[in-house]
This record gives sequence, C-alpha cells and structure tokens, in this order.
Amino acid sequence: MAMEIKVGLALTLTLTISSFLIAATHKLAHRIRLVDEPDHRKRHFQATPLTGGIATFCGFLIGLTMIGIEWQSYWTLLVGMAILLIIGLLDDYVDVSAGLRLLLQVGVAGLMVFYGGLEIQSLGLLFGEAYGPVSLGIWSTPFTIACVVFIINAINMADGLDGLAGGSALVIFILLSLTGWLDGAPFGLIAISMILAFSTMGFLIHNLRSSFRRRASAFLGDSGSMAIGFAIAWLAIALGTREGGTVDPIAIAWILIIPSMDTLALFFRRLRLGRSPLSADRAHLHHIMLRCGYNVHQVVHSIHFMVLATGLFGILGWIFHRPEWLSFTLAASVLIGYQYFLAKAGRVLRWHRKRNAPGYKQSQVRNPAILADQDSGQNQTLF
Repeated sequence: MAMEIKVGLALTLTLTISSFLIAATHKLAHRIRLVDEPDHRKRHFQATPLTGGIATFCGFLIGLTMIGIEWQSYWTLLVGMAILLIIGLLDDYVDVSAGLRLLLQVGVAGLMVFYGGLEIQSLGLLFGEAYGPVSLGIWSTPFTIACVVFIINAINMADGLDGLAGGSALVIFILLSLTGWLDGAPFGLIAISMILAFSTMGFLIHNLRSSFRRRASAFLGDSGSMAIGFAIAWLAIALGTREGGTVDPIAIAWILIIPSMDTLALFFRRLRLGRSPLSADRAHLHHIMLRCGYNVHQVVHSIHFMVLATGLFGILGWIFHRPEWLSFTLAASVLIGYQYFLAKAGRVLRWHRKRNAPGYKQSQVRNPAILADQDSGQNQTLF
C-alpha cells in the first residue's frame, strides 16, 4: 500500500508541476521572446509561449525523483530527451537547419543503441510460423536508428493543432504502460510511461481546447515534440525488445500506426514531388479533415480516438494470440490504403465540399492542385 500511495503522490505532483511551470513562466516567455509568432501558415492569432516541452520534462524529472527509480538504467532516455530539448529550444529561437536537427536525432538514437543496449533485432513472425521470425541481422542497428528518427519526426509533424500531438502522446504513453503491465515488465518501465503520461497531461491543461479554453495558451514547440517523440520511441523499443518479454513487435507497431501512417505517406509524397521529406506543408490528416469542414475539436478528438482504437486493436491481438502475419497484413493494408487516400485527397475534398455546401461553385476549384486554405485565406498547393 505504501508504494501505491507513493506512486499516486508522484503522478499527482508530476501533473501539478508540469501545469504550474507553464502558468508561472507565461510572462517570462513573452519577455525573452520564447514564443511562436503567428503567420500565414499557422492557425493561432497571437504570440504563444513555447514552454510546454520544458515544463513537461521538468515534471517528468521530479516524478522520477519522487518514485525513486534508479536513473542509471534509463540514462540514455534522459540524456536523449535533454539533447533534443536543447536543440529544439535553439530552433525555436534561431531556426536550426533541418540537417543539423536530423544529425542530432541520429546521434541520440545511436546513443540509445550503442550505450543503452536497445536494439530491434527481430520483427517477429510477420510471414507466419513456417518462415520463422524475421531477423534483421546486420541491419538491426540502422533499422533501429531509422525507427527512432522516424517516430521523433512523426510526433513533431503531428504538432499542428491545439492538443493534437500532446493528446496523441498521452494516449500512446498510457497504451505503452498498459502493455508493460500486461507483459510483466519491470516497475521502472511502467512507471516511466505513466510519469510521462501525467507530465503530458499537465501540459494539455494549457494546450487542449475545451469549454473553458478556446485557444491554447502554450505550445510544445520543437523542443517538446522531439523530446516526447524520442521518449515514445525509447519506451516502445524497450518494451518490445526486453529480455523475457512476450509482446509481439507488431502489437507495438499498432500503437504507433496513426502518426506513422501520416508521416510515411507524406514522406513518399514529398519525395515524389521532388521536395525534402522534412519540408512543411498542409497535407497532413488533420489538415484534410479541417478542409472537409470539421472543426478543431472534432479533428483532434477523432485522431485521439483513432490512436486509442488502433493501439487497443494491436494489444488485444497480442493478448488473444492473433497470428502476427494477420496483424502485419492488416497494418500494411492501413498504410497502403492511406497512401491511396492521400493521392486522391483532392477529389475527396471537392466531393465533400459539394455535398456539404450546395452553394459551392465548381469554378472555385478548377485546378485540382490548388485548394483554398479556409483558415488563412491563402492558396496552398496541396495535391
């Protein structure tokens, strides 16, 4: 009972500290210009503090201290998050080049692999028991590093609407802690997942829209989204590869499939258009849903539900021994299906607008490659 009380107090303090720090540093952030200024590409209309990442990380550290977890076992997580937090803060100030950010992301991923001992060596029975486990062999290190970098950027790219990235991360942390608990993982892994969930929850108090808050009063910034993305990747790999664990790798993939499918589809789309995979555009899933006429509240919570539903689908498949090849086939179908949807998104948008707006004139979309940005009034080349 004493341990349960200690954990409960630590989680409560984590949430409180994270939320308090954002409120306490609001004026300071404006004074030192640690704010996100509005422009034609963004949906907010006033300078908003970028203190969410710092507050979330501080709340996380305090929660770890209270529970008394030995940091030595998880130092690569803490150091990696700190490095990405610092480079993200610099980027929020002076616009660090995408190449340098990518290099540091590869660096913290390498730190996790070479010094933390976390590495994906097998993908499980993706093609059935007859073929045996899919072993990565010499490709395990580059594959693991690529996965970490990919998840970091998937969470970063999802940070496009109030509450979207933070809420998705909260759901993922809870799903990972549930997976660890069901798999009998060490207390430290489960506790870290829950502490990160509660520190993120403290941030969402200031970022998620509600009847009490019409606009976010703080953002994660690149610092927070990259640090949280690395934490998600670190925990996912730690749970999926730990000695004695039974969780299927494909079950972990299902927990991450919603942010992954959006990022993967845009990655290939940008390459197809001859652009950098890390360049910005307005063709994410949440942008498409907004253009279909849904409001921010509906879009954000719909995507949160998708993350929860697909994650539970993967966990239940593992618990009830669904064949891994079947889960893999379904996951691949989702990824390919979304690729096809994105390619046809312009047609879907025009159909949706005509169906919901009888006065909508076809002449407004004579060129299917140009769609009006309803929020900013600017024309954006999307599809």
